[in-house]
Amino acid sequence: MKAALISSSINNGINIQTLYLSSKNWLSYIEFFEDEIKFFKKLLMKYFLSEQNDEKINQINFINAEIKLLERQKNQILNEIFCHQSNLKATLEDMMQLSEQYLTSQHNKIQEEVKGLQPVLDHIKLDLYNITGVKLKGKMAE
Repeated sequence: MKAALISSSINNGINIQTLYLSSKNWLSYIEFFEDEIKFFKKLLMKYFLSEQNDEKINQINFINAEIKLLERQKNQILNEIFCHQSNLKATLEDMMQLSEQYLTSQHNKIQEEVKGLQPVLDHIKLDLYNITGVKLKGKMAE
């Protein structure tokens, strides 16, 4: 009976370690994500700082608002990742007794949130492409 408890505990530790490693991958993804957001902000500033057209100014403000909302979502998810990692680590070190089922459920929820960032970023990219394409075509015609 004692051997069954030990092997179950070892399996639980391996699964939790796997969840922890997976959550570290999210941090790498979000770091790249942050770099893209910084690039988009610089792009907007570079090409549209002196824009005089009201329509373009509205488009720029809309894209800026989308970027800010995306950054807030990203920061919220980042906080959830750090909390999740703390829960995983505390469980592995026997400082906390959270069930593997709970940790897996929490992990899956956060993973879906991380995945959900990409479509929003893709939409912003499309908006930026459309507005910069028009801006660059206008400069080429001048």
